[in-house]
Amino acid sequence: MGQPDYASLVRIGAEYPPARPLAALLEVTLVSVPAGDMKRSRELLTWLFRTGYDPVQDDFVKKYLPAASFTLPIADGINVQLPPDRSYIGLLLGEIYQVTGDLSSAIEVVEQLEPSTVTAVSLAELYAAQGRWQDVVELTEALTNADEASTYLLTQRGVAFREQGYFEAARESFREALRIRSRPADLRHRTLLERGLTYMREGKRSMARKDFERVLAENSSYPGLRDLLSNTQD
Repeated sequence: MGQPDYASLVRIGAEYPPARPLAALLEVTLVSVPAGDMKRSRELLTWLFRTGYDPVQDDFVKKYLPAASFTLPIADGINVQLPPDRSYIGLLLGEIYQVTGDLSSAIEVVEQLEPSTVTAVSLAELYAAQGRWQDVVELTEALTNADEASTYLLTQRGVAFREQGYFEAARESFREALRIRSRPADLRHRTLLERGLTYMREGKRSMARKDFERVLAENSSYPGLRDLLSNTQD
């Protein structure tokens, strides 16, 4: 069986209006995003989001694509598998806005989605990019290390506390983020690096060096690590 003609999705949507939303979603997911066409992807997703289209209510999706899911990178080191639903549309649109530098629009979209750990990860990254540290703290309140997403959020919470000058609170968040040793190495390394930077801000260079060397022991080519280590020397 040959590769489907995904380019024909545009024609299908134009000729059969009831199929237009699903055709647009499939075009974004299978054609424009893989091709790096951010302009077309943004246009289609903006239209889909504004119409309120939810694929889980689409009869075709319910009948023929009940188990469909797509991989979506929502933050550095965090990839999630999501069903084609309204949250997927919003998160993907938010990612495209972020890639194109429109952080305010990205936040506006993601804030409208149903609250979840996944949407919290996206918002935490966006808030951090704008330096909205108190928003990050409020977003991550009462969080425990339940999964990879919450590990990321705890690290972001620690960064937010550090940037506000609350170093002990920051270290408590990093400690909780590191509590589960089976988390992916990239997440642990990021947390260790951020905790090391916190120690540096406190003037505790020997403690910072210990965290940096923990990363060094597992990934000696971690970007920027050698420079950080050199800053810990007397």
